[in-house]
Parts: sequence; structure tokens; C-alpha cells
Amino acid sequence: MPRIDVKICGIATAADYDVCATAEARWIGMVFFPKSSRHLSLEAAAALANHADSYEGDRPERVALTVDMADDALDAVIQASRPDYIQLHGDETPDRAKAIKARFNVPIIKALRIGTASDLDVCSAWNTIADWLLLDAKSANSDMPGGTGHSFDWRLLSPYKGMPNWMLAGGLNPDNVSEAISISSAQALDVSSGVESVPGKKDHNLIRSFIHAAEMG
Repeated sequence: MPRIDVKICGIATAADYDVCATAEARWIGMVFFPKSSRHLSLEAAAALANHADSYEGDRPERVALTVDMADDALDAVIQASRPDYIQLHGDETPDRAKAIKARFNVPIIKALRIGTASDLDVCSAWNTIADWLLLDAKSANSDMPGGTGHSFDWRLLSPYKGMPNWMLAGGLNPDNVSEAISISSAQALDVSSGVESVPGKKDHNLIRSFIHAAEMG
């Protein structure tokens, strides 16, 4: 079966990065959202980016997760983190995403919140704009657009025939990832709270276990 690509979102330390790299995660996510327990200061992000750039061996690609961020704040985030992707995890429109992509010349991951089959209808609007879609669960907490540990009905994705570059997110952990892959046919996964010991602190054993379970399918 094809290799399952994994994104470990919300890492905070050089040690987190090294574990993701040695476990062969494809992406790591750096969160820039003050309401999140995973929020990084610009100084911490710059230090993490410097460490990543000095890492010997295959390096996970860096993703800067932002939520409805204005241009001046994005400028600072991009300068500090030097990401391979910008993740838009708020209510950004396709036009806003086009403007961000043109301004920074960085590929876009657009997160879409899924609760019912009709929520997938918006995916087609992003076909020529986003480089990846991230299909996440809707949360009852309006202050937190993601990373809450909630999942959605993975069966909704069985008939999905949209752009091939999409990853599944929401409520994933080492115990349910095999089932999620089987039901949704996802070939890429995003996990955050499911590999944490407490909110905002990554558990390195859980990261390894998650990636191993994803590889086993």
C-alpha cells in the first residue's frame, strides 16, 4: 500500500522536531494562534527553524499554522519560521488565500471543518488555489478552530472525489488511526492532541506510535 504521510502539528521544541524527523514525519506544524496551548512566539519559532535547518538527514517540511492573520503579522511569522507551507486554519476565503500565496510565494494548506456531507461541497472552490486540503472536525468551541481532539464521521469521506492532495485531521491517535485510514482511505494525516501527554506538550513515544500505526495501515 502507498506510504501514509503524517503531519505532527503543534511542536514546540528541538527535541520534538528531532523525534518527528527520526520517525519520518513528512511535515511538522508550528502554531501561531495565541488562544492555543501550542502557540509559538516568534523567537521560539525562529530558534526552531534554525534547528531544523541545521538538522542532518531528511528533514520534515515546516508548516506555519495561522488563523485569519493580517499581512503584517504574516510577514513576521514567515520571516521567523521560514515555512515550506502556510496553513490557513480560519475563515479565509479563496480570494484571501490567492493574495497570501502571491505575496509570499509559499504553498497553501487550507483547513476545512467537516460535520456533515454538505460541508464537503466547498472543497471544489479550493481546487486551483490550495496545494493541500486539511479536512478537520467541526468543534463546538468557536474560539478554537482545531486541535481540540474532536473527530467527525470518517464515512463521509468514502465517496469524496475531489482534489487528491488532502489530509485527515481531528481526534486521531495511535489507537484509532488504522480504523480512520481504513474507513476514509486517507493517504495523509494530521495529528496534534492525539500525541500529547497534556495540552501543548508532545509525547515522543506517542508520536512514534502514531507514525508506526499509520505505516501499518
